[in-house]
Amino acid sequence: MCDQNATINENEVQNSKFKGRIKDNILMGPEIPIHRESVNIAETILKALKSNPNCIGQIDVLTDKQNTYAEMSERSIKCSLWLKKQGVKPGDIIGLCTDNNLDAMIVLLGIIYLNAKCNTWDHELTLMTARYFLSLTSPTIIFTVPQSAASLTEAAKELNMNVKIVVLGKLDGYESVDDILKGHDSREIAEFKCTPISNPDEVGLIVLSSGTTGMPKATEISHSSMHNRLNHVLITGLKGHVCMFTPTIRWQYGVMLAFKAILAGATRIVAPDVVADDVAATTICEYIEKYRITWFATDPFMIIYFVKTDTLDKYRLSTLKLIVTSGSILPKQHQEALAKKLPHVLINNGYGSTDAAGELTAQTKDSKAGSVGFLIPNVQIKITNTETEEILGANKVGEVRVKVPFVMTGYHKNPEATKKAFDSDGWLRTGDLGYYDDDGELFIVGRISDFILFRAINVSPAEIETVILTHPAVFEVAVIGKPHEIDEQHPMAIVSVIPGKTVTEQEIITLVEKNLPDYCRLRGGVKFIDELPHTVTGKVSKKELRNRFAS
Repeated sequence: MCDQNATINENEVQNSKFKGRIKDNILMGPEIPIHRESVNIAETILKALKSNPNCIGQIDVLTDKQNTYAEMSERSIKCSLWLKKQGVKPGDIIGLCTDNNLDAMIVLLGIIYLNAKCNTWDHELTLMTARYFLSLTSPTIIFTVPQSAASLTEAAKELNMNVKIVVLGKLDGYESVDDILKGHDSREIAEFKCTPISNPDEVGLIVLSSGTTGMPKATEISHSSMHNRLNHVLITGLKGHVCMFTPTIRWQYGVMLAFKAILAGATRIVAPDVVADDVAATTICEYIEKYRITWFATDPFMIIYFVKTDTLDKYRLSTLKLIVTSGSILPKQHQEALAKKLPHVLINNGYGSTDAAGELTAQTKDSKAGSVGFLIPNVQIKITNTETEEILGANKVGEVRVKVPFVMTGYHKNPEATKKAFDSDGWLRTGDLGYYDDDGELFIVGRISDFILFRAINVSPAEIETVILTHPAVFEVAVIGKPHEIDEQHPMAIVSVIPGKTVTEQEIITLVEKNLPDYCRLRGGVKFIDELPHTVTGKVSKKELRNRFAS
């Protein structure tokens, strides 16, 4: 790896106290200089690759194939040269439909080097979603994993779109990434320069929203936004470390993690996209031990699986120093349980938003379990009454609204939705419900759209879900509202169970009755399914569950 003796400086990794302030009930993070220079973000990444050529940049766990930073630099430049020969110009949109693999980062950088816009998609495409994404962003070239090539080809044909498709891997009848990287002149490679941007607000990345309230929207992220995100890295002091992330680069979060790894001079272990289960949890632990991974980024579902099974009891994970998690609510009891299982590991639970262009908060070593931590630099948050728009003070639940200098530029081809995303004062409406405490630490309690109306009472699904998750057999749960002709809605729980364990409907109903008020009772019953559906960003798709069980 790049540095076998790397260590994490706790004081650098996490601040010990909130360094912002609260003014007029508005939570304000620390202020640092804002990046507004017109610099292509990929130029910054390329410079980092060239400055550390012998560092191992990425390793594929399936093949043990690896790329040094020098190889990543050369391959991404070759990709960019090929794109240029195809006529790709600044501002063009190029699709990247991928899972975690070595070529994904090569292609992403190659696109942005030219000041083209990289549009990342979920790698598991149906024909319907392929049609939707093609119509939404109209890419001229799409790089895709083999399993989605047929759907994209058929969708492009149906839409009468002339789209060139290149596969990451091998597939008969399609040009591959390896093919397009051949035959480039060494002088061209040596003299290559990134295409400059003329405005810091030029878009470099288009990522998809979670689609929790409808079809995913295409969120546009500027070069300036990405620069400022990387300037705000709380995970510092990581030079030479070995990292692994379960989020793929189809997420804005995944892209930023990969960029941070390069800027930190770290080695990234590239593992297949996984869904939390016994096999995945065991495999991840084996990767951590084999590659001596020091920091690991994942979603709360994997954390919950770790603490509810004996998987971690079989491994020492002595090299692991930091776990970063984000994407959905991590219940307090599960964070505390993980800390007991891995006392040598710092656990950082954070909060972010695709539309806010990434992370907004991060925990410190003194944070309370169950919180999402303190505001990162240059972030402001207000908690707003959902009915009166009043700005609320500490310990009062309302909608979390955000003001940051690096927010999205808007939704691609959707100015109406862009306008609705902000309130009259320019604050981004997150749609999340939360509060901050007297110490300025933020807590997220759920989504506004998920709340259940029972006899004129707003019932929090997250509150019920947190209680149900205390049962040792429950892996995932989603509580939705089942229509009722008199009471409006009854809470219903949809549950998936950890393999090898059992739980009955009555056990769960009784658990809720014993721990929560009467209006939280599961009058809509309990349904058991093998696996809860998820959106492209990994959140439980309650929309799909409502269509299936509560329509």
